[in-house]
Amino acid sequence: MVELEPEVPPEPEIDPTPEPPPEPTRPPPWSPPEEALLPGLDGAGQLLARGDAEGALARLEADGLLPPFPEPPEGETQAEGEAEAEAGTTEQPEVARHPAEGDPEWFLAGAIAGRAYVETEQWDKAVFVLEALAANKHFAEELPRDWVGFELAKARVAYADRIQNSGSMDRSEADYQLSAAVSELSALKKLKPDRIHGAMRVLQGEAMAAIDGAPASEATQGLEPNERTPEQIAKAEKAAAKGRKRAAQKADKALERLIASFPNHPRVGEWMLLEAQAQLRAGQRGEGAAALRHIAIMRAGEPEAERAWTELEALAAEHESIDAGEFSTREALDAGQAARVLRRLDRSKALLEPIWTADSMPRHLRREAGNSLAWTLYKNREYSACADIFAALYEQVPSADTRRDRSRCLERAARYDEAIDMWVATFEGTSRGSAANALWNALTLAVNGGRYDRALELLEMFDARFQSRGADRRWLRAWLPMRAGDDALALERFTALVEGGRAGSRDRAARYFLGKLELASAEAAVRAQGAERLQALVAEGDARMTAGGVIGGFPIYYGLMARARLVEAGERVPEPPAIPVPEWSERHIGHAETLDHLSRFADEQGAAFSSLTRAEQLLRAGWREEAAHEFRVAIDEYINTRATWSGTPMPGTRSEALVRGLAWESEWSQPKAVASRAARKAMRGEESRAALDERFRVLAWALDEPYRFAKLSPYGQPYRSRWLLRSYREPIERHAHAREVDPTHLWALMYTESRYRRHVVSHVGARGALQIMPWTGRQLAEGLGELEVGQAFDPDQLFVIEDNSRLAARYVSELMVKFHDQPTFAYASYNGGPVNVARWLAAKGPGSTTGEVGLDEYVEEIPFSETSKYARRVMETRAMFEWMYEGELPVWTNEVDPVYEDNIWF
Repeated sequence: MVELEPEVPPEPEIDPTPEPPPEPTRPPPWSPPEEALLPGLDGAGQLLARGDAEGALARLEADGLLPPFPEPPEGETQAEGEAEAEAGTTEQPEVARHPAEGDPEWFLAGAIAGRAYVETEQWDKAVFVLEALAANKHFAEELPRDWVGFELAKARVAYADRIQNSGSMDRSEADYQLSAAVSELSALKKLKPDRIHGAMRVLQGEAMAAIDGAPASEATQGLEPNERTPEQIAKAEKAAAKGRKRAAQKADKALERLIASFPNHPRVGEWMLLEAQAQLRAGQRGEGAAALRHIAIMRAGEPEAERAWTELEALAAEHESIDAGEFSTREALDAGQAARVLRRLDRSKALLEPIWTADSMPRHLRREAGNSLAWTLYKNREYSACADIFAALYEQVPSADTRRDRSRCLERAARYDEAIDMWVATFEGTSRGSAANALWNALTLAVNGGRYDRALELLEMFDARFQSRGADRRWLRAWLPMRAGDDALALERFTALVEGGRAGSRDRAARYFLGKLELASAEAAVRAQGAERLQALVAEGDARMTAGGVIGGFPIYYGLMARARLVEAGERVPEPPAIPVPEWSERHIGHAETLDHLSRFADEQGAAFSSLTRAEQLLRAGWREEAAHEFRVAIDEYINTRATWSGTPMPGTRSEALVRGLAWESEWSQPKAVASRAARKAMRGEESRAALDERFRVLAWALDEPYRFAKLSPYGQPYRSRWLLRSYREPIERHAHAREVDPTHLWALMYTESRYRRHVVSHVGARGALQIMPWTGRQLAEGLGELEVGQAFDPDQLFVIEDNSRLAARYVSELMVKFHDQPTFAYASYNGGPVNVARWLAAKGPGSTTGEVGLDEYVEEIPFSETSKYARRVMETRAMFEWMYEGELPVWTNEVDPVYEDNIWF
């Protein structure tokens, strides 16, 4: 018998590739702690303030506090029922009155239910409930008439729209609601204070435009169609036609006023179409047809332009006198320009290209079309095509304006050499003053394009001929050798610049780059001198971290850059100073505590600051946004008056914080909050002001007004402890987490953009806390699937922090993907545009004289001065957020990844 060896299991195969470490678990976004529900009506208001309208209604119903809603008899409209009630022919339904009508609780229950019905689109019930409040003689004592009356008018208009679109009820009921809204708004517009006057005017105009105007005929009322005589029918039709014409004439005038008053309103194109339709209904066929054609031209590319043209063609098919022919050349030029302004660039190109390419076209029209088309191509980022058109125009007429425009397109097309040669040729053939500008333009383009050897040649030419731009030339004499790779010459010239005190506003930058060059020296003494120089910058930056204010020159930015270079070189760096975290950073003030603070404050100071009382009434009813609006008025009155004794008043920044709808107007008129005599009296004592400071500050934090909170923070604290706040923490962290973005990016951007003010409007139209341009917002919303491509975008939604932060988080996420998680390029793109940042990066990378660029050099050379400053400000602000809240001060690597993606260009 053969003895078998025991079977040995085979050795397991070993994968030579180690498993990647598990992804670190991301902490969930912060969310406010759960809050117990208040009893009774306060609990219903609390639910409504949370955004739970259905829960608020359920709470009212469970507590027996929901106002009853009587159904009208079958076949009877509300208008008919009320008319019969006035005549004493209808028995009024019995209404349960618990609480009693006119009691404070009755008003509160009605305000909660009315807003909840609006939010759940139960318009008829909203009208019924809010109408009862407005009709009560104690209305103005218990609730702000303007806010609640405006809500009633909105509900009426929405209810009428539902009736008109349902086809199941008589149009007279819709007209009744619309007419009531118009009448009520006329009275509301006369009220003081003025918070929403513009919004009231808009709603009133839109209500007037929607009125049909056909009266219910007494001759046929109650009769079946087969019971009506021809005479009765004819009489009814004549009365209806007359009523419709009169209503259309009123609508025409109302819409004309709206369009003139609010040309920047997001629905202005719809108003133009409604006005044209009103003119047609009023029998003004010629005017209406002309208006339709005007809309097709001036709103080219927008949905209303297509609808207007369709209606014009239908009208022309019925009436030979109506012109629905193709656009004339003049009309096409106007439409192409209008489409560009509206950012409907494909439509603009389609209108302008045929004129530009038509050889038979008169020269002056071709030039106009070419110039307009070039700017459309520029907006569409077709820079080479833009440059080619301007080149053709320049060849025809070599004007200074066309040369400048061509240069701009050449630069953005990265055709730097052509642009430089053009300016050098201009320099060689023009007078002394123009020659200096031309040569400097060529020099600037050489630097921007990374042509450092060429830039040095041009600088020598400029030095030989001109004496202007002394500070810039001194800087470039040191800077260009460094970028061209001649560190020895750069070291010599930076030393002369710094030690001679000639660096001016670039002093810190000069000291930083000199220290960096010295630190790289092979000589120990020079290297030690560089380390000492950089340590001095670190000390300056550290001192500013805990300072009480801010200064220019970006000391923290250069201090952090110097710290990073020292760490890389293995040199000693001091521990950064501790910055006290704001004592409020973890404090959350819930609805109940906010309501308690506001109620007691309104009781004590409501006579001095009447908006506090209005805010308390609104917050108790769950109207949180309106309550915050009233509180902003009160606190701004206080801050402006307090500036008499200390501090500064609220800045004159363009903002809708106090009055809605200012951005719709053609010219901005910024209101100022002015305290009453009683308020000024209440502030006279230092102790009184200290107490008011604290009361207002608590409520500013509770009601999400971080800018005003910081304004009232004690000046004894470091500036950054007062101002670097994790504002709007819940939506910011939620949206950042969803997009895998560090929320500190968003807070640093928000501080830099707006100081957390969510109603700011920049001079170029950017809106909200994170300052998003309407055009950018539209593209982001389209990318998220929230808006169909080509659909109109309402820029006013950018004032809502939920929408603003969601779109900004997506934008920052895409920018971080584009630039391979290099935040500096994302920040610069947020201000200067990713297409520009990518172009600058391409020019300074492998295509440049040196073939590479450091982060510090890139930031220093950003051509847009505003963007260069902006990037540095956001970098240092985000570093402070990380140091304060996370205990880590970033060490910025100077290496740059020059590769970028094509995922986003706007």
